[in-house]
Amino acid sequence: MAVEAGLGVIDRHFAAENAHDVEATLATYTEDIVWDDVTHPASPFQGKQAVAQAYGGILEAIPDLNLRSVQRFQCGEHVVDESILTGHVVGEFAGVRGGGAPVSFRLLHVFDLRHGLIARENAWFDSAAVVRQVERFRLLSDR
Repeated sequence: MAVEAGLGVIDRHFAAENAHDVEATLATYTEDIVWDDVTHPASPFQGKQAVAQAYGGILEAIPDLNLRSVQRFQCGEHVVDESILTGHVVGEFAGVRGGGAPVSFRLLHVFDLRHGLIARENAWFDSAAVVRQVERFRLLSDR
């Protein structure tokens, strides 16, 4: 796959996520997408309907979610992206209730591409960093 095409679908994917547009995000996936967030207890999710439900939960927990790519590269049908996710955790995320805590954490994605779409998305993030930031927010809020 041409680098422009592979990176282009990832650009569209992140733009849709930052717009909180689940339908546009799903449009970047194959029908049989496998979405695996290694920190999510129900992962992996397979198929667009299951992934849509997972995204709904994430956006409910962090409604102002924003991803900023730090570095990205493609090798054949694979794209690796390191991003910074920022937002406020108002629901439950990474096993903790956020209470509106601001968070910023690194996120690593590995995408497998097929026919110009994302066929598999693996994601890793530092859930301990999220927990520390939420706990710090609670301590400061209780003062």
